[in-house]
Amino acid sequence: MIVRDIETSARIFGLSKRDVLSLRGRRGARIESRSGSVWVTQNGDLRDVVLNAGEAHVLDREGPVLVQALDAAQVMVQPAEAAAPALAGLWRRLSQAALSA
Repeated sequence: MIVRDIETSARIFGLSKRDVLSLRGRRGARIESRSGSVWVTQNGDLRDVVLNAGEAHVLDREGPVLVQALDAAQVMVQPAEAAAPALAGLWRRLSQAALSA
């Protein structure tokens, strides 16, 4: 098991099948599967999230987070401060697409 804090800058972790990454989660942090599939669960959250390559999940609470590789995977973890500009850009693109539809 790999235990990490979500740091102040984005970080990529390489995981082998069945490896578990344990994070001290922060609200607003973003977890993205760059390759492979991973299972994400947060303490106190009844949802289980499976991310395939290119998919991401934003944490909505503080506390422990487990990310388990369902197969070999690369996972990018971004703190809330780093994830915010990317989400703002996505929101802007979605808003523009909705107005042009």
